[in-house]
Amino acid sequence: MTDKKKIELQVLMLFRKLYGEFPNGKIVQNESPDFLVKVNRRKKLGIELTELHGQEFYEQQGHLTEPEKINEHIEDTIRAKEEKIYLYQKHKPFQLWLLIHIESFQNKLLFNFQNKIGNWNFPSDFDRIFLMEIENEKLFEIN
Repeated sequence: MTDKKKIELQVLMLFRKLYGEFPNGKIVQNESPDFLVKVNRRKKLGIELTELHGQEFYEQQGHLTEPEKINEHIEDTIRAKEEKIYLYQKHKPFQLWLLIHIESFQNKLLFNFQNKIGNWNFPSDFDRIFLMEIENEKLFEIN
């Protein structure tokens, strides 16, 4: 297993821990989408992972370059993944989720993010979209 795949699996396991409605089933690493959760013989959930756009990386830590533009960063990230949705649909998942992750917000969000996120709308063909902060183990459903 490559380092990238190991990290993806760690991110997914944290998501599973934080999200109480994560379905039971066999988790299979895949490509496009990154994971399939086989709920039963006929039902598969597709989960695509991606890092939040608008970050710069140093010392293996992701930091937002312009935290005040977080909604634009989220929108750009979703748009980039939307371009590949036809690939994800080839596995015929009953639902397709997008998990956007960031290492840490570094307390740089100068507004109540949790209140604002509920007011933002991100049109998408993904059935559900989540944003996860790894360092503080926070998960937000954004669509």
